[in-house]
Amino acid sequence: MILIILILAVIVFIYFNVIPKKGHTPLAWLSLIVAVFCIVGIVEHDYNHFGMKAETTTVKKDLVSSASPKLPILLYQPLGNGTEKVYLYKTNNADKKPTPTKTDKTTSKVVKNASSASVTVTTKRYVFNNGLDSFLFGWFGHNNELKSREYTFSVPKTWQVLSVKQAKSLANQQTKK
Repeated sequence: MILIILILAVIVFIYFNVIPKKGHTPLAWLSLIVAVFCIVGIVEHDYNHFGMKAETTTVKKDLVSSASPKLPILLYQPLGNGTEKVYLYKTNNADKKPTPTKTDKTTSKVVKNASSASVTVTTKRYVFNNGLDSFLFGWFGHNNELKSREYTFSVPKTWQVLSVKQAKSLANQQTKK
């Protein structure tokens, strides 16, 4: 809607400058001021999420071993030079494949002093402050846009955190024995 207000303000500004009559100058300035505020609002919304707030949701699930129910293991796959990791986790033994962590705007950490294994996913999303902001900026499609996601894996000290490559070599060593 702010785009329509901007277009109308520009049209009114042009109209009152093309047809100069007595009393048109204040209306032309007023429409110019409205157009400038619309442009500033659009830019602020695009860069700084003006009219939005960050809403946080937290989900906690119990973990089971990523590899085998008998071996308490949390797997990860290193990315690039190995500083970033995609963790592979299961929340149910019936799952055939482990679920990978998302990579977009995501951080992950492992805490190794818990009494039971669990994963806590904290997601922050941008939502509109109120109905007016939704009415003005709703066309831009930024509602529920992801701000950040954090995975916190809490595992007991008995669990191992291994890369997929390490887990495969461990499985090969066990089959040889």
